[in-house]
Amino acid sequence: MTSLDTELYPGAKSRHGKTSEAYRIARKAIRDEWISGLTGAILAAFIWFHLLFESSILFGRTVYDKLALLLEHPLPIAHFTLIVISIVFFVHFIWASRKIPGKLQERKRMLELGVSLKKANKRWKQDPKSDIRLRKHFETSLWIWQVRTGMIVLAAGAFHLILIAWNIFTDMGIVGQKPGISAEIAIARVESGLWLLYAILMLAVVIHMAIGVYRLLVKWLADTWFVRKYARVLFYFLLWFFIIVGTATTIGLAGPWEGVLS
Repeated sequence: MTSLDTELYPGAKSRHGKTSEAYRIARKAIRDEWISGLTGAILAAFIWFHLLFESSILFGRTVYDKLALLLEHPLPIAHFTLIVISIVFFVHFIWASRKIPGKLQERKRMLELGVSLKKANKRWKQDPKSDIRLRKHFETSLWIWQVRTGMIVLAAGAFHLILIAWNIFTDMGIVGQKPGISAEIAIARVESGLWLLYAILMLAVVIHMAIGVYRLLVKWLADTWFVRKYARVLFYFLLWFFIIVGTATTIGLAGPWEGVLS
């Protein structure tokens, strides 16, 4: 604590100095926000690239394989990216999980809050022009969906990372199979029955990513030149653009739309 040697309070101590407990807690909170935000931004950028790369299957297997070759030769970019993204993925989860309700009672309360927000307009038949009527709260609804999708991404995403690592670093126990990314293996994964898992993972990832980008912008840029209205427009663009791209890609990898744009 710093000294406040004044006439009124001689030798008084400040509770908010650089050595105070409040200052230490505040610095830790800001550090945690920076870590979760930075890792989230890295993952969001990776998701954009990853979904666009996977969508190349819509142009046919040849285009997909050529892009995959660029990621593995002459430099093993895919190998390096997998290792880095795996680390960032789990670091992000650890730091972001601070905001996930840990107790069962807290989770039940979150579910109740979600239901209440969903039914808010139905239960309250107030003047639609009134400024004091109960409304759905956009920010709270986004937080609830971010928590929900985050849990799905953690489970399904971890499984996907392990599967991709097995694919990139080994021959997967198949004689004559070369380690690495290829359209044949990507299609085989989806056609083998994992299409439902990947469809759920894709939706959860896109929703989680769009909400994360929106909340980052609101947290660090709101009320500046980048007003909240712009952040909301970007949120809806990212959400629907990548849902459309992701859905088309999943169908393409499943067979029906493979090479549809070629």
